[in-house]
Amino acid sequence: MERLETCSATLTSTQTELDQTRKLENITRWDVLYTAAYFNKVFTDELYEELTSSWDILRKLVGANITDGIIDHFRNYHIERDCSVFEQLSSAMLRQFEGVELTSGIIDHFSQHIEEYGCDNTTES
Repeated sequence: MERLETCSATLTSTQTELDQTRKLENITRWDVLYTAAYFNKVFTDELYEELTSSWDILRKLVGANITDGIIDHFRNYHIERDCSVFEQLSSAMLRQFEGVELTSGIIDHFSQHIEEYGCDNTTES
């Protein structure tokens, strides 16, 4: 019986913690400030530039439907604010945009990859 009560108390505690977490429906544009880069840190000009330059990249997506693939693209290929982690355009990178209307901004974005790093002509099945 004691074991059941302990388990019940743990479950109640876990449920309370889960109820207090941020959920998709209550996330705001300001929640980025809770990330390790900003939270409990002095907001400097450098942090401001990092934040604003990250969002400037998104201008290339005006008119595009934001999908998991697009979000994954930014999470995987744009870790640094100045896109210094560009790599060769690859089929894996392009697959992240499957089903997304290719706007002129997206085409320009991929063109920048090609101009700076060339194209990965390897085939993937």
